[in-house]
Amino acid sequence: MKKLLIIGTFIIGVFFGCSSGDSDSSFDQRGYSNTDKLVSAEWLNENLENVKIIDVRKAEEYDSGHIPGAVRLTPNEVFQWEAENGVKGMLPSGDHIAEALSSVGINENDTVIFYDGNSNLWASRGLWALEVYGHKDSRLLDGAWVYWSENDYPISTDSPSISESNYKFTSSPNTNLIASWEEILDSVDDPSKIVCDTRSPDEYAGKDVRADRGGHIPGSENVNWVNAVDASGQFLEADKLSSIYENKGIKTDKAVYTLCQTAVRATHTWFVLQELLGYDNVKVYDGSWIEWGNSDLPIENK
Repeated sequence: MKKLLIIGTFIIGVFFGCSSGDSDSSFDQRGYSNTDKLVSAEWLNENLENVKIIDVRKAEEYDSGHIPGAVRLTPNEVFQWEAENGVKGMLPSGDHIAEALSSVGINENDTVIFYDGNSNLWASRGLWALEVYGHKDSRLLDGAWVYWSENDYPISTDSPSISESNYKFTSSPNTNLIASWEEILDSVDDPSKIVCDTRSPDEYAGKDVRADRGGHIPGSENVNWVNAVDASGQFLEADKLSSIYENKGIKTDKAVYTLCQTAVRATHTWFVLQELLGYDNVKVYDGSWIEWGNSDLPIENK
């Protein structure tokens, strides 16, 4: 009887591929709260035929070599646009993103793996966007392209044949993942809330100015997004990550808002806090500094 059950399970796996429950056991030693949205290079290499892979690097990088079967999207064109109020870099409509997914043959039930060339920076923006609009199963490749390409995993220069799909988001957007400037302003004097500024220390201090004004939101704490990954681009172990954020007062008992310049680095830190460390209440301030720094909202530059 046991043998029949095992055979049946294997057949189901072959015919139906991956599901959201197919977590990657290679992360067990890192102590993460959740690994449903993260895969290792080893896992991906074993499941290339069961997933859809989206490469969000530049076209010339993709053309020179990519993960076999991967399709390419330009992330700032698909996962950002200028809002009606003139703020650039904001999350586009679901229809805009769905159209792009359709163009590369993604379907609603696909397991989607994102990767880029920079420690999952833009890849996290893609995953966050799909989370907001309700895609069932999207994940990041730990270490991204750098780790894959430097560890003898297969590389292709062939462009896969694409059959366009008719992707549609069917659920209401999860606005609990997005913070507005009004919500950020309300958090300034509220000790139960904290803003995690994921920009560089020079941006935070107002030395590197990328808007009308430089500086940071009063009461915010600065944890540069790159602190969450090692030299190979892989995410640090949970205890190291917890220490980095908790030492800055970014703790699990607080509502946390992440920001950067245009909410790309912010989504990377959102992923670390919500998925890997299990924080209950993390939102991305999508307007980020390009909105706040170009307004008359309060700032500090100490």
